[in-house]
Amino acid sequence: MMHEAAGHMGSGLRRWALFGVLAFLVPILLSHRLPAAADPEHSAKGQDVLAIAADGGKVFGTAYFADLPEDAPLILLFHQARSNGRGEYGPLIGWLNGLGFRVIAWDQRSGGSLYGSTNRTVASHGGSTGYCQAYPDLEAALAFARSHYHPRKLLVWGSSYSGGLVFKLAARHPDEIDGVVAFSPAFAVCGTNRDWRKVQLPILVVWPDTEAGGRYIPDIIAGLRKKGAQVIIVRRGRHGSSTLVDARTGHDMSRYRRAVAAALRSMVMRP
Repeated sequence: MMHEAAGHMGSGLRRWALFGVLAFLVPILLSHRLPAAADPEHSAKGQDVLAIAADGGKVFGTAYFADLPEDAPLILLFHQARSNGRGEYGPLIGWLNGLGFRVIAWDQRSGGSLYGSTNRTVASHGGSTGYCQAYPDLEAALAFARSHYHPRKLLVWGSSYSGGLVFKLAARHPDEIDGVVAFSPAFAVCGTNRDWRKVQLPILVVWPDTEAGGRYIPDIIAGLRKKGAQVIIVRRGRHGSSTLVDARTGHDMSRYRRAVAAALRSMVMRP
């Protein structure tokens, strides 16, 4: 009996030892196969595109269309200061594709390597410019998207300084844009404080709570809501579009992603 019990005990110990080895090795093996969730370079497969601005400057972008149909709505994504399209929006590309949106993440001439990718447009210009000097890049991106993809519905999405510039773009091209999305928009530069008042399209504006009480923002929020815009104030958010990224805020932002998703869908469902 003792020998039999010892045999069972030895067999059990061997099974637990094998289980322990597998428990240690499997996560390591899987980590080599699965890309990091917030890896800006590998979060989705994209195709590089090139637009030419009115001044002849090159404007680089990356299109992420997944397997979506040609009539799927298109979002043009523009980044914040010192940033770039692929780096800033890398963690959000798969989510947006999953919602049914084709997206193009653009590099403007005012930007840099924030969030881990190279700003190709800045590199082609030999350095970053001021915020207002980047506006022709948005014009070029819109013209490129319209002429190459003929989207049934098109939204423009800006972050920080480009969050202000997308209102300038929409004010000048109301018949070519179906909705405006802006995260932490900078309305104090480039005349954009006048532009948002002119836009009659569906609007979604998102601020973190740490910015919503700023010097002039409460009055803008009131004005936006008066004209029917949707305004979301994010608790424990972060500046710009990164407020939707858990890894960048350190918090679960799924509640706010759901709210943004609902707003995006409502924009493209309008006749």
